[in-house]
Amino acid sequence: MSDKKKPVKNKLDSVVNKVSNAGESILTSDRSLTVLSILLGVIIWAVISVAQFPNIERKYENVPIKVDLDGSYAQSNSLEAVDVSEETATVTIRGTRAAIGNLKSTDLVAYADIDNVMMAKTYDLQMDVRASDGREFNVTSIYPSTVKVSFDKIISKEIEVEPMVDDLKTAAGYVVGDIQITPATVTVTGPQEIVNTITKAGAKLSLEQPLTSMYEGSATELVLYKGNTVISNEKKQLTFDREQFSLNIPVYFRQTIPLSVNIINAPSNLDTEYFKSRLVFSIDELDIASPDDKIRSLETLDIGTINMREVDVGSVFEFSAENFLPQGSINMSNADKITVTCPSEGIEKKPIAIMAKDIQFVNRPASFEFTPIASGMTMYLVGDAEQIAELSSEDITAQIDLIDFDKLEGDHKMPVDFIISSYDKVWFTGGDGVATPKIYVTATKFTELPINENTEAG
Repeated sequence: MSDKKKPVKNKLDSVVNKVSNAGESILTSDRSLTVLSILLGVIIWAVISVAQFPNIERKYENVPIKVDLDGSYAQSNSLEAVDVSEETATVTIRGTRAAIGNLKSTDLVAYADIDNVMMAKTYDLQMDVRASDGREFNVTSIYPSTVKVSFDKIISKEIEVEPMVDDLKTAAGYVVGDIQITPATVTVTGPQEIVNTITKAGAKLSLEQPLTSMYEGSATELVLYKGNTVISNEKKQLTFDREQFSLNIPVYFRQTIPLSVNIINAPSNLDTEYFKSRLVFSIDELDIASPDDKIRSLETLDIGTINMREVDVGSVFEFSAENFLPQGSINMSNADKITVTCPSEGIEKKPIAIMAKDIQFVNRPASFEFTPIASGMTMYLVGDAEQIAELSSEDITAQIDLIDFDKLEGDHKMPVDFIISSYDKVWFTGGDGVATPKIYVTATKFTELPINENTEAG
């Protein structure tokens, strides 16, 4: 027998003797003999295996892959591993039974070799397998043999967020206004190469029912875009400082309403409906939307006021929509300015001289006398050509109302009112740009005569 086999034989004899001694204490039943035989075989096999094959080779699947940057050049240059092509590897190692006999996959880590990582780009890196408790062994194989790792700097960027509502519908007669989103921005953090390409972000919300009133809700899905292309965050490389956004969707009742104007300073007997019928609007009606349905009851929409003392042949008045739209409503017609042109066809203008002596004073205090300083004035009448041709100064009454007179002597500038009798399609316009004519009047208080005592006595 060779010297190499003697230790094995000695170990085997020792085990057999121990098993035999133990067997003497076991009942010599058939079942006991069977169990004893199996136990003896296992022990003999184990002893022979340890003695004959002290080193073994084992294969481990799902060994986690790790990129450790601690103390590396990459870390000092603010680089981080932003994408790793594989999460686990299959490795085969060789070592003594004592060292690796009870190792599990979770006890092993495949570390990527980052010694040559110097800049932001993707590398094919070799891997080294180590045990978490420091056991030593030899690596026979690693699959995959390399791992692709992308390195980049991590930056943050504030992006404006737009509301994105799927299936946004309204009931008949309603429209949606500008959707408000709060907060209006989001800070995105991630690889510089990706973050710098983001052009916009959208907070996504889905609705099921048509809206008839204001809607308030929350959107929790954030969609990022590079131009019109969606940026995928499937690998969770990007993080956000917030993930919930409040959306306020205003809903308006919509209606098309005819336009009209108010008339002021018209002669008392002017047929205003005749005058209005001759006006030409740049648009006759306006499409507006209101947050409630109060506009449903509006028959017309007054856009402003026309002062008849400012109306000449073909005068044009301009009105701004922001001044006449109901509060909170939307101008769906996009007509910011509306012009109203006064009639010119069949309309004439005529000067009329008003003499100062013909001016009447009404509501005059009994103790005062009033005298116009000027000899008179010239007024201009505008209106239907036939009525203008017939008019004369005798058809006009000029008067000054003294109801608010301050009872002070001296010169006062007072407005003159005019009454036109028998004509309902004419009106005054201010001469020389004067809308409401005024003249200077001298107020003089009466002096009481002294009483003659002799006359009284007689």
